[in-house]
Amino acid sequence: GHYGRGKNGGSIEVDDVVKPKKKKNADGVEVDDGEPKIRTLKLTVDKIKSKMEATRKKLDQVLGDMQIKDANKTVALGTSKINYMDPRISVAWCKRHDVPISKVFNATLQAKFMWALDVDPNFRF
Repeated sequence: GHYGRGKNGGSIEVDDVVKPKKKKNADGVEVDDGEPKIRTLKLTVDKIKSKMEATRKKLDQVLGDMQIKDANKTVALGTSKINYMDPRISVAWCKRHDVPISKVFNATLQAKFMWALDVDPNFRF
């Protein structure tokens, strides 16, 4: 956009493109509400610096989230629960702490471990 020094010397004017808002037509489908509009913002150096810092923080957060998501792709988080841990331990824990078993075992695993679902809440391995 266009920028230049404002009259007061401490701020600059920046043309900002504002995307049109989406509205729903009679069929409920979202459609653009006309052409993009341009508004002029008066920004001080401090405002620009704070916006840049906020944008950097958002970028760092997104990059961190992307790295975590990528790292988790290679780890099957439920593997040890399914293959190595006695399901009676998980079921007993759920019963002791009033946690629905569906939060720990999906329907397929509940069917697989049907034999463990009747365990006493005080079960000790």
